Amino acid sequence: MSCWVEEYWIVNPDNMEVTIYHFEENNISSSSTYKNGETAKSFIFDGLGAEISRVFKR
Repeated sequence: MSCWVEEYWIVNPDNMEVTIYHFEENNISSSSTYKNGETAKSFIFDGLGAEISRVFKR
């Protein structure tokens, strides 16, 4: 049995950023890093996003 991940979000509280990796055939096909003032957007789920300022709201 083989399982895979199509998208992986890494939340970095030290740098207050979110990096999203998109995988195709078990390889990274693209990635994006989002910082304060930006909205992280899913590669595979249309309409799914997260405002970075709200993720790290103090």
